[in-house]
Amino acid sequence: MKNVLLIVFYLLAFNSYAQKRFTVGVKAGLSTSQVEGDTYGGFDKAGFIGGIYVTGKINEKWTSTMEMIFIQKGSKHNSDPDNGDYSYYYLGLNYIEVPLLLQYHQKKFTFEAGPAFGYLISNKEYNEFGEVFMPEPFESTELSAGFGITYKIINNLSMNWRYTNSLLPIREYQSGGTRWNNPGQRNNVLAFTLTYEFRGKDAKTE
Repeated sequence: MKNVLLIVFYLLAFNSYAQKRFTVGVKAGLSTSQVEGDTYGGFDKAGFIGGIYVTGKINEKWTSTMEMIFIQKGSKHNSDPDNGDYSYYYLGLNYIEVPLLLQYHQKKFTFEAGPAFGYLISNKEYNEFGEVFMPEPFESTELSAGFGITYKIINNLSMNWRYTNSLLPIREYQSGGTRWNNPGQRNNVLAFTLTYEFRGKDAKTE
């Protein structure tokens, strides 16, 4: 699967170069996440996000972007002995993810939305007693959707904020119980990144 994604990415990049209507860039930053359905709330699990992207120009206001990123997701809960809470929980999920985004440009701002396809490359889960081995495994792939805003700081340097949510469960509940609106655990992620673009002469969208 990873080889297929690489081939698609390189073909898109080559096509963009050939048409001289491209933006190639790199991005890196911080992800903060939680998992719906693990009984803990709050975007307390911090992680790294970074990768590369290729953008194709549609017209003066619209572009489409394909990214290939490494992103850390999961959940974290620290104990609070002063308030009688001795529980601890940590879930680390590492994904290779390919977001496909449609973007609208307005002056220094870019608004984006679209789906993302993720592949789980590793996971670790701990509580106050040590490593947890749950009978219900995590799904090896993830389908999510998100939206975000980018602000151009200077020249080719921008700052991006993005929220994503799993559309399908990443793991079933241990009890096996589901409801139509709550079929299993799902990732929620807030990501903050800096992006640097290597622009072609025909890539301006303003």
